[in-house]
Amino acid sequence: MKAKVFGACLAAVTVAAGVLLPATQVAAANDPGTPTTRVVGGSVVDQTATATPWFALLDVKFRSGRGVCGASVIDSEWLLTAAHCVKDGRSLASVGGSGAFINPTTFDDPGERVKFSRIYVHPKFNIRTMRNDLALIRTATPMETEPIAFAGSKRSPKKGTALEVFGFGSKSRGHQAVADVLNSARVLDRAGTKAACGRYGSSYHRVSMLCAGIPSGRSDACQGDSGGPLTTVAGQRVLVGIVSWGDRCGSAKYPGVYTRVSTQARFITKVTGVRAVR
Repeated sequence: MKAKVFGACLAAVTVAAGVLLPATQVAAANDPGTPTTRVVGGSVVDQTATATPWFALLDVKFRSGRGVCGASVIDSEWLLTAAHCVKDGRSLASVGGSGAFINPTTFDDPGERVKFSRIYVHPKFNIRTMRNDLALIRTATPMETEPIAFAGSKRSPKKGTALEVFGFGSKSRGHQAVADVLNSARVLDRAGTKAACGRYGSSYHRVSMLCAGIPSGRSDACQGDSGGPLTTVAGQRVLVGIVSWGDRCGSAKYPGVYTRVSTQARFITKVTGVRAVR
């Protein structure tokens, strides 16, 4: 089944020609006082069926058009993504018109589409500050794939921890909004739970957000894959972040900013019943 996707479900510093964005997010992209949502580039992910069984590609329907985002399978009936992927201003995405492709191999032919049954947006999500940028999606039918565990310790991850981000987003600033195949990039936790993040100042909230990149800035997130997973690399894969926002893709001074999953572990468990790992 071929995905019928017409644009990226996020605002960006630069928007590729022909990309359809929800009206409120276009306004955010042109407002210098508003954080811009975006995601990453890197290398092609191993295209075997077992490489990223927990990655999902969302096809989201809004009144103003359709969009795409990344997500993570955390249980047979639950997807974890960014709130701004499913909430356009005050409007929630259409449950009946939206769906997800699980473990897609290519963007043009992502496989079978799973329908949504309900969307839960974090009650304290703020689209201007991007705090609590998290949403849970229950699917109408079980997903027959391997889920990913998510972090529960509030100190996770520690500064300097090797991490990896996944998505179909642009490989560099100003290029097309989506890639043909799933890509990933290796990054490091740049702040831990105590330090500031690059030059974002007070826009970065270290309790609810996670700062990740590399000193040179070359491996980073970029427009096209909000909601996608940021995972640990060593040992068991654990979900620690959700692609949320940032500025200047690939800039050493402006690392990628992610929703800190461990901070939201209790909320996730309350809604889904799925428990975090420590």
